[in-house]
Amino acid sequence: MSAGPKTVPERSITSIAAFAFVYVVAMALFFRAPIFSGFDLGFGDRADGMIEISILEHWRNVLSGAAVWNTTGYFHPYTGTLGYNDGYFLYGLVYSFWRLFADPFHADTLNILTFKTIGFAAAYLLVARTLGWGRSSALFVALLWTIASNISLQAVHAQLQSVALLPVAMIAAIAMVRAEEDGRHLQARLLAVALAALMAAWLLTSYYMAWFTIFSAGLFVVCWCVVSGNWRPAALVGFLRRHAGTLFCGVCAFIVLIIPFLIVYLPKARETGGQSYHQMLGYLVTPLIDMINVGPGNYVWGWIFQALAALIHAINPDSPTLPARLLGGEHQSGLPLVSFILIVTAARRIIVLRRAGQNRPVSIELRAFALAMIVAWFLTLQFNVASPWGLVFELVPGAKGMRVVSRYQLWLVLPFLLLVVVAWRERASMLARSRPFLAGAIVMVLVAENLSAESPAQLSRSAQYSALGTVPAPPAACASFYVVATRRDEPVYINAEVNGIYPHNVDAMFLAEFWRVPTINGFSTFNPPDWKFADPLAPDYDARVLEYARRHDLRDLCRLDVRQADPWTRIPG
Repeated sequence: MSAGPKTVPERSITSIAAFAFVYVVAMALFFRAPIFSGFDLGFGDRADGMIEISILEHWRNVLSGAAVWNTTGYFHPYTGTLGYNDGYFLYGLVYSFWRLFADPFHADTLNILTFKTIGFAAAYLLVARTLGWGRSSALFVALLWTIASNISLQAVHAQLQSVALLPVAMIAAIAMVRAEEDGRHLQARLLAVALAALMAAWLLTSYYMAWFTIFSAGLFVVCWCVVSGNWRPAALVGFLRRHAGTLFCGVCAFIVLIIPFLIVYLPKARETGGQSYHQMLGYLVTPLIDMINVGPGNYVWGWIFQALAALIHAINPDSPTLPARLLGGEHQSGLPLVSFILIVTAARRIIVLRRAGQNRPVSIELRAFALAMIVAWFLTLQFNVASPWGLVFELVPGAKGMRVVSRYQLWLVLPFLLLVVVAWRERASMLARSRPFLAGAIVMVLVAENLSAESPAQLSRSAQYSALGTVPAPPAACASFYVVATRRDEPVYINAEVNGIYPHNVDAMFLAEFWRVPTINGFSTFNPPDWKFADPLAPDYDARVLEYARRHDLRDLCRLDVRQADPWTRIPG
């Protein structure tokens, strides 16, 4: 007796099981370093990881009423100091929830898990429901996006994982457009306000990823106007008139909701002047090399970058750090080679050619989307000291706030995966039916080429607790403090120059937020104008601190040096 077709509940159970299985695989691959360490290792390192947790602790203090929302516990007595770095607002809300059950380091890891879960589920819903491309395509996109090489490697900068909000924004934007086209104007306007709220909160969380989203949306609109013919003034004005109500609601909501972000960052932008073009120049994308740079530890393609590093060293033997400067760190933001080929060919099929087996071209929206994403990628390229990004840098508001433009490649991963699905899903479906083992092997290759022996999880919870857990809290008489040393016999961090900047400053940031006692120390993307707190073991360090204290009329300042029998010393004044 042959089995009949699956009932709806059976299909639902199968879909749920497939979703759960792929989710577990994706999370296990992304979190494999923390898992294998017994959840001792968290994302980030001795510097950036401690800075991030300090800012998250700041938001916990804000929610408990112990701190002003835009002034951190470091860089005392300056106010508005949240604006020297990413704001981590949404991270702070999630982290504060997890701190009800976990210590700072585990709560930080749980925060990343929360956002990776949001990203996985939203990517699945975007593809399966909003775009209607099927569950298999949705699982494919959610899996590869979650474990993407560049997003994983750059998780050392935890705020970049907020890219998980991208599919949420895309779902809201598509739903808004469809509601507007269907004449459901109230729903469209409510969605416009919700999208504005999301973008405003995202800007206050992670500036790079939110700015890339807004900029890319602008590129898409421009490309859509060109492809659809609405670039002509009469057509454009007519379009704006037809949708003026929804546009007005969205723009007005964004202007109001972005006020906290502007309060935090505009004064600091005026104070610091933002990033210079030459600071940015070293973080653009080198054609081809950086576009596929997955680092020397990549299990499939690492040999390419090992060979390149050896070649650079052979040509410049007197500069042993040159290979790392050219190929390492932020430059490891490229796409795996097979994925790169699929993306380029998919974009070509969508923009230039007709879809195979169809008598009509792809939709105007998809062609405009593909064109916008390829233009965005091209803009990041560097040609010696020239780059098309120079135009963006000079003309687009907010561009001068970013130094590491190569991070745009992280943002582009999801749009690129969508292009691959659009271009190849019909052939992939045919292959899965006719030669399932080959189709499975291709998916395995695409997964494997995203995996690396390098790990962004470098911050040891046990190491931090063993060092900082023994530091006594400041005496009650201390209104603020500064740090000379928080650890005995700690190895040099990276090199002497970096070691003189980070360890004592980031420990002071963490302790200040944990103790809720402000510190004059700190280190960030930008620092206060009279910040001179590097090299704590230099003979003039205390003199620099005293000069700062006199200038800012600080009273009851205390000095922390754990190398002394009594680590706390009250500074007269």
